Amino acid sequence: MKKPISFSFYGSTKTVWLNPHILTRSLLAQKILLSIRKKAKSSTEISREVEVERTYVADELDWLSKNDLVKRSKAKWIANFILISEEEKKPLMNLARQVSHEVASGIRDQLTNLKDKFSTCTFIEQDFSWNQMSYIILAALTLDLGVNHSLHKENMVPPPPRRPDGGAWYFWGLESGDCSKRQFGVNSDYDERSGTAHIWSPNMEKPTTAPFAREERKLMIALADKPLTIEEVGDAIGTKAELITELTKDLSKHGYLTEDKGKFKLHFPIFTPKDLQAVIPTISQLSDSIVQEIIKPKEATFGNIFKKLDRLESEYGGFLCMLYHMIMNHSLDRLVEGKMLPEMPKKAPTTWGFWGWIGKLEILRI
Repeated sequence: MKKPISFSFYGSTKTVWLNPHILTRSLLAQKILLSIRKKAKSSTEISREVEVERTYVADELDWLSKNDLVKRSKAKWIANFILISEEEKKPLMNLARQVSHEVASGIRDQLTNLKDKFSTCTFIEQDFSWNQMSYIILAALTLDLGVNHSLHKENMVPPPPRRPDGGAWYFWGLESGDCSKRQFGVNSDYDERSGTAHIWSPNMEKPTTAPFAREERKLMIALADKPLTIEEVGDAIGTKAELITELTKDLSKHGYLTEDKGKFKLHFPIFTPKDLQAVIPTISQLSDSIVQEIIKPKEATFGNIFKKLDRLESEYGGFLCMLYHMIMNHSLDRLVEGKMLPEMPKKAPTTWGFWGWIGKLEILRI
């Protein structure tokens, strides 16, 4: 193995100990998986190739099989997810870069329209400028959530298969990563009434985010209009002052709230229902055009590249998911290079790239 493998995950898992990232973190597991990425081999054959005693190889294969990361047939093993070597990655990387220029051009064409919609929202009143929220609008809501939603509407992402851990997910690996300068994703926690989300990136050092579950979101909704005291928050959401005190203390510690003269204020932007109505339809239209006019016409090309990789047909969904993520990461590079976004910070506070909303965010699949 020339370089470390960069693994990525899409979907949901129900356990920690069978998490694919944990099962594949050892160097031996990665060597084994690269060895059987396209051809089934016995544990003895793998042992010779990776130069490790067969007992250790067999033990690693047993763990990988517990969550379907490898499959066995007639005493031979083969990787059960898409794994791409440095050499195999070149045509994928070239395609992702090519498509990313088209995506960035499409976003640039709609940038003025997006900024106009943004100016009608409540964010300025909340003390958040376009520059402060540009990553949320362009990277998170457009490139990640919006394009992903449009891909599903066009049936271009097969549903992730059910897994032994009770979840449904795709997992893939790229030797030395996708060669983009910046990688990112979005994690969210929401229901029909409200939600929060944040941008994460392996390129950025950021404190661990506190969970924003139902009680925290009730507090968020109460504070959306104006700063309130603990007693006023309690009255608004019907919760005892003792619990509100604990919540505000924890959220303030993580930087989500600020306090002034006994009143608490949110320290991250909130999309009100009016804001969602103003901005999200424009983002949806832009995301739809990116998928319909730029990505979908290249479906045949995607299929031809996959055939040349000579993988199990069952891996095609994971391959597509991997390719779409590569395109979005490279598109982020183009947005930064084109000065549509500032450089992503190397170190950021918890609230960087964090936002909430009241109502239903239509580009999130519920």
